[in-house]
Amino acid sequence: MKKFSTDHHIPTVSLLWITVLILFATPFFTPNNSLSEIIPIIIIAICGLILLWILLDTKYVIDHSYLYYYSGPIRGKIDIFNIHTIEIQKNWWVNATLKPALGTKGFIIKYNTYDDIYISPRDKQKFIETILDLNPQIEIK
Repeated sequence: MKKFSTDHHIPTVSLLWITVLILFATPFFTPNNSLSEIIPIIIIAICGLILLWILLDTKYVIDHSYLYYYSGPIRGKIDIFNIHTIEIQKNWWVNATLKPALGTKGFIIKYNTYDDIYISPRDKQKFIETILDLNPQIEIK
C-alpha cells in the first residue's frame, strides 16, 4: 500500500482556510442566541467542518490493483486495470468530472469508457511509476 498526499495550490488552500476561520468565528459575532439563530449557526458549522475535512483529508492510496481517493466526503476507488490514459494537466482550467484535489498541477485519469477524475499528488513521478508498475498499458499524455 502506497499513500500519496495531495499537492497544494497556495491561493486556493489559503482561501479555504480563511473561509473555515470565518465560518467558525460566525457564532461569536451573533447578537442574540435565540433559537431562530441557532439553526443557521449549526448549518454554518457543518459547512465549516466539511471544508476542514477536505483540507485535512485529501490523499490518494494505491493498494493492490486499486487507486483510492479521499477528499473529505468525496471518496472512491478505481481499478487500475480499467485506467487507459493519464493526461498531465497543462492548463489552468481542469476539464474533468470529479476533482478530489487541492493542487492545480496534476493528472486527469481516464478510466472505463467515459469516466475521468482529476488528482494532484505531491510526488507526481513516484505516483506515475507506481501506477505503471501495476499496469504498463496506460498511455501517458
